[in-house]
Amino acid sequence: MNIELPIDLLQTFSFVAETGSFTRAGETRHITQSAVSMQMKRLENIVGISLFRKQGRSFGLTPAGETMLEHAQRILSAHNDAVAAFSSPDLFGRVRFGCAEDYSSLFLPAVLSGFCKAFPRIRVDIHSAPGIELHNAMVKGKLDLCLLEGSWEGGKVVHREPLVWVTSPMGTAHEQDPLPLAVYHDGCPYRKWAMEGLRKIDRRFWIAFVSPSISSILAAVKTGLAVAPIGTSTLENSLRLLGPESGFPLLPVSDISLHQSPEADSEPVTCFADYVVESFRRLDRLQREKT
Repeated sequence: MNIELPIDLLQTFSFVAETGSFTRAGETRHITQSAVSMQMKRLENIVGISLFRKQGRSFGLTPAGETMLEHAQRILSAHNDAVAAFSSPDLFGRVRFGCAEDYSSLFLPAVLSGFCKAFPRIRVDIHSAPGIELHNAMVKGKLDLCLLEGSWEGGKVVHREPLVWVTSPMGTAHEQDPLPLAVYHDGCPYRKWAMEGLRKIDRRFWIAFVSPSISSILAAVKTGLAVAPIGTSTLENSLRLLGPESGFPLLPVSDISLHQSPEADSEPVTCFADYVVESFRRLDRLQREKT
C-alpha cells in the first residue's frame, strides 16, 4: 500500500484533535470550517478508515484516530525541527531566559536539547529564581524572556498547571494539628493559595520547611516532615494525594505564562519564545494522552 500523508493535513488533524472542534481548528489554521472538513475527509480517504467520532457538539478520536495522532505528532515534530534548522541556519545571538527551578529542571532540558540542535549558534542563558525576582529582572532589562507561574499581567499563557496536595504514603504529617507545610518562598502563588485554602476551612498550619527548590520540597514530603502544594507536572508515584475526603481544600489551576521584554525584540529571542510555546503545546498533548 502506497500512502502519502501531506503535512498540511496532519497539521489540521492535530489541531482538530487538540481542540475537539473543526471550527476552532480552522480559526487556528486561518481556514474555514468547511475547508477543515474537506481536509479531514481527504485524510480519512487516504488512510481508508474513520478517524473521528461525534461527542455531543465536539469531536473525539476513534482508536485509529488515536494511532494517527501519535504518528502525526512525531512527524510534525521532526518536520518543524527540520524547517527551523534550514530556514535560519545562520541565525545567531544570545537569549537570557528565566524560569522557576521546577521548570528549569524538569522541562527545559528537553527544550534546550531540541532548540540547540535546530539553532546551534543561538546561546541561551538560563536564570532560575522565584517569579517576582524574574519579573523584576526582566523589567530592569536583565532578562529577555521569563516563564511565570500564577496571575501576571501581559504575557502569553502557554500551560495550565493543576495544583494538588501531597504527603508521604507512610507518614502522618497530614494528620497533625497544626498542619506542617513545605512551601516555596514568601510571595509564591502556590504558597499563597495553600494558606488561603486552609484558612477558609479553619485548618491550623505552620510553615515547617521553605525552599526555592522543588526537589528539596519533595524530599521534605517524602521523609514525612510536611505536606506540600505542588503542580501535577512534578507529581511522583511515591507520593500520596490528599483531597477533600482527607480534609484538604481543592487548589486552583495555575496559569504558566511566557513574558517577553518589550526591548528584547531580536529574532533569536522571538525564535526561542516560539519554540517554548510549541514545546508546551506538545507537552500538553502528551499529558492528555496519558489521562
